[in-house]
Amino acid sequence: MANPQSSQKIAAKVGLFILIGIIILAAGILTLGTMRKSFITRIDAEATFESVNGLTKGNNVWFAGVKVGTVREILFTPDSKVKVLFSIEDTSQPFIKQDATVRVSSDGLIGNPIILISGGSPQARMIEDGFKFKVEPDVTQQEMLTTLQANNKNILSITDDLKSIIADIRAGQGSIGKLMKDEALYANLNKSMATVESATRDLKRGANGLAKLTDKLNADGNFINAIATDKEMYPNIKKTVASLESTSQTLKETTVSAKQMVNNLEQTSNTLLNNPKSPVGVLLHDEKAANNIRETISNLESSSAKLDQNLEALKHNFLFRRYFRNQAKEEAKRKADSTANAKK
Repeated sequence: MANPQSSQKIAAKVGLFILIGIIILAAGILTLGTMRKSFITRIDAEATFESVNGLTKGNNVWFAGVKVGTVREILFTPDSKVKVLFSIEDTSQPFIKQDATVRVSSDGLIGNPIILISGGSPQARMIEDGFKFKVEPDVTQQEMLTTLQANNKNILSITDDLKSIIADIRAGQGSIGKLMKDEALYANLNKSMATVESATRDLKRGANGLAKLTDKLNADGNFINAIATDKEMYPNIKKTVASLESTSQTLKETTVSAKQMVNNLEQTSNTLLNNPKSPVGVLLHDEKAANNIRETISNLESSSAKLDQNLEALKHNFLFRRYFRNQAKEEAKRKADSTANAKK
């Protein structure tokens, strides 16, 4: 006959195992529900890729850094492309727009492949069940590794060049090497720097002086400031300058006219002097005519002297003496009247 205590122990053990199994089942269901979100309503979507880069069924779909769905199925198309069917949670549907794009990315640098949804404008309509996304070309991990390898080669080449430059500097080659090795060159450089520093100070002083001069010119009451700010003075100056320009132009035209007149007089003089038929030319070139003119002038002078003598003789003649006395009295009276009027 079985021991009652032994039967109770067996029953307790069986109950304990059943309880543990129920707990494990519940935990598994909750875990699967958390990981796969099996109890959440979803909508279907798809996209066709040239290559999925190792994407498999069950991989995640991400939008704005948040997991919003999973890959349901991967199929080949007749044109050797890959169609990926995936589901998206309906709670994320209003935020994903129809102008968004998808690409195959990775969860981290070397993580699992994922489908990444990006882009979309607020004014676009939200996606619907069965929506086909446009595919954005993605950089594959192999391309990234190839780029990294090329960059490593470039860095290695740069390092080799840097080593060569440092070796040349240590050997005293090149400008920097000579500067480090040659003390005389270093001293000359110091002198040059001192000269440049002195010139800089002088330039700074000149700039300060120019600034002070500018401040003085801009001060109220200054002539330059008055010209720049007085609305009446500037037009007057402008008119004066215009008048000076007009006067200068008139003087210039007058000078040109005077020069032309001088040229004309010179030409006329040359014509008169060089033309023996003109009166002046006859006087200058014909000695006979000149002598005749001299004799005529001499005769005129002699006749004038004789005429003066005759007039003087007439004054003393008793027939004309009274006439000349009356003329003298009238002349004296006119002078006296003129003097009296002048004194009044």
